[in-house]
Amino acid sequence: SKSVFEIRGENLMNCHAPLQEKWIVIPVLTAPKSVSDIMWKLPANVQTVCGVVCTISKNTADFEQKIIGELSLLANNRLSQPLSFAVSYKPKLRRLDKELLPLSEPIAKGTRIEGYYRNLSDVQYELKLYVKCLITAN
Repeated sequence: SKSVFEIRGENLMNCHAPLQEKWIVIPVLTAPKSVSDIMWKLPANVQTVCGVVCTISKNTADFEQKIIGELSLLANNRLSQPLSFAVSYKPKLRRLDKELLPLSEPIAKGTRIEGYYRNLSDVQYELKLYVKCLITAN
């Protein structure tokens, strides 16, 4: 006996495109003791956000405190808030996968990552937000 898929002449069991990992980098410029908005349109082929890592660069001075900021992210056009956390300074971060904050946030096609970053320090710097995604292969 044939399955429903064979009767229609379709092979629906293999219709899912393979997924690949991709890192998306979102730069956030910060001024001392200020809040920076984050608004980044994700590519249409992003299926899931798997995690986030923050790095610091272009700092104008050394940090006096360990916790240097607060990050809050919204996904799927502000329908979900997958994370909100304190950002600590870690010099010389060499492997992103070792500092990954894991997530499993399904993403609607063509939506944005939005939110804010609050700089709690007296130092100007650039935060780089690395977003690990699963994308459909083209």
